[in-house]
Amino acid sequence: MKRSMKMKYKGYKGQLLVVDLSSGTITRRGLDEAILEKYIGGRGLAAKILYDEIKAGTDSYSQDNRLLFITGPAAGTLIPTSGRYGVGTKSPLTGGLSVGFAGGHWANNLKYAGHDGVLFQGKSSSPVYLVIDDDKVELHSAGALWGKTTQQTEDTLKKDLGSGFEIASIGFGGENQVGYATISNEQHVVGRAGQGAVMGWMNLKAVAVRGTGSVDMGISGRQGLQDVFFLHKTIRENEVRGLFRDVGTTGMLDPINEAAGQPSFNFQKTSFPDVEKINANNMKPWFQRFESCSGCPVACGSITKFKLDGADFITERIEHQSVGALATNCGISDLPRVFEAHDLCDKYGIDTISAGLSIAWAMECSENGLLSSEEADGLEIKFGNALVLKPLIEKIARKEGVGALLAKGVRAASQDLGRGSEKYAMHVKGLEMPGYDPRAFFGMALNLATTARGADHNKAFTIAAEFLGVLGDYDRFAYEGKAELVKKMQDSTVIIDSIIMCMFTVDLGISVDLYARAVNLATGMNISADDVYTIGDRVNTLERLFNQREGIGSDQDKLPERFATEPGSDPEKHVVDVSRMIPEYYNLRGWDKNGVPTPEHLEKLGIDA
Repeated sequence: MKRSMKMKYKGYKGQLLVVDLSSGTITRRGLDEAILEKYIGGRGLAAKILYDEIKAGTDSYSQDNRLLFITGPAAGTLIPTSGRYGVGTKSPLTGGLSVGFAGGHWANNLKYAGHDGVLFQGKSSSPVYLVIDDDKVELHSAGALWGKTTQQTEDTLKKDLGSGFEIASIGFGGENQVGYATISNEQHVVGRAGQGAVMGWMNLKAVAVRGTGSVDMGISGRQGLQDVFFLHKTIRENEVRGLFRDVGTTGMLDPINEAAGQPSFNFQKTSFPDVEKINANNMKPWFQRFESCSGCPVACGSITKFKLDGADFITERIEHQSVGALATNCGISDLPRVFEAHDLCDKYGIDTISAGLSIAWAMECSENGLLSSEEADGLEIKFGNALVLKPLIEKIARKEGVGALLAKGVRAASQDLGRGSEKYAMHVKGLEMPGYDPRAFFGMALNLATTARGADHNKAFTIAAEFLGVLGDYDRFAYEGKAELVKKMQDSTVIIDSIIMCMFTVDLGISVDLYARAVNLATGMNISADDVYTIGDRVNTLERLFNQREGIGSDQDKLPERFATEPGSDPEKHVVDVSRMIPEYYNLRGWDKNGVPTPEHLEKLGIDA
């Protein structure tokens, strides 16, 4: 098998590994340079490959689904924050296309081994794991690994395989097809929409990779080094960098809560009364050391150590989204228990946001008499009960008792339970809501309602423009101008997800012009800021086409009714009506009144559908 293929553009190895788990065959597939010009890599390339590969109406748990591990052209280069990879599939949680991302060092090793991605298809008759060791690619039995946590799996494989390997694996959640099962590489997690569940259905426990090669950049020599240095310097000199390094995204908790934008008690309230017990100030004394992903000048990860039940507890620092899901939305202010719950989610391989919102849904159902004590396995599932987090997460990961219901995610769980519980299910298109209340940020409301993946705040982080003042100075409660803001941010976000760089760079001084410059630096292409928006439009439209093919239409471009009828905790008691912004958004996108991309717009974007 060739280490890489000769390419017009740099930053690529020119090939995907294609692994048929049913037959055990491993082949390679070359990348089309004309496709790369239109979709770049990462999320963009994943959308194109999966749209072409997955038949309409495919069940997520079937031989016709695909699981794609994909890098961007920046992986393995000196470009800052580029040590990231994506994993795409047809989501078992939403039924639509989903690509999630993680950092660490896995992506660089895959590129150094000579591959831009790995496409899995079929299902193994027994558990296996894939080993990629430069040119040597083999499937091995994972029988002894099945039933291990992600940390146990990683520790075992690193011991068995030797030094230098990076491991991406699933835990109990993936093995048991929890709808929001994740894939873990050290403390880095591909989460949200169930990629780990598809991996588990395929009987694929892990992907271990070690590479010893290198990646050439499109602009090399002195000019290339100067451009790289400028990108690093831009990030290092940005004042936000120090805040991210010191406390991560938990530094957002206090200001978001003060702005009445922190969802609490399953989005019944938009501020949390005990926020001072769970904020970054309480975590800082626990920090032991900082950690970074490949090529990152921020180092926003940290290892924490604290006492739990009289013993030392060591884990990764949690971030704002996990605090929102497991703490404020569950009405819990016991920070060590929240850390424990987060740690269990990572080791068992389940998404913290979806797990937390599923538990919060059960809490509201229980307190309203919709979930009996017997159905709750005798657990006291009520807001504020921190001691219920651990047993519920264990039950979810193993799909035992009430955990089997919660493992479906709030949309399917509420449909199964019925009794009016659907109104307490906080999701969009089946994906649970993140930790920014849309009643406080109307642009975020529109983004959550319209993005193809469902309620994903990272598809257009409008908080930067509506609240932080980083990308403009927008009235967060205004409807005017938000359709244009959301479209532009959704489109520009695509390039971040496609090259692939860290989403935090939006807040660290990297502009659309600089993202274009980074693509050119990595590949040798010559794209402009205008091209960035065109590429983003193309990818967002293709993702829309994938979802519409699966029956996900404009009727799902909405938020739960709560946000339009139940006021937030702010003095003005705001609600948000997303339908007021949808027509303008569709028009700006080149979609008709039903949210369907017009033939003229598809032709303009060069999409054959």
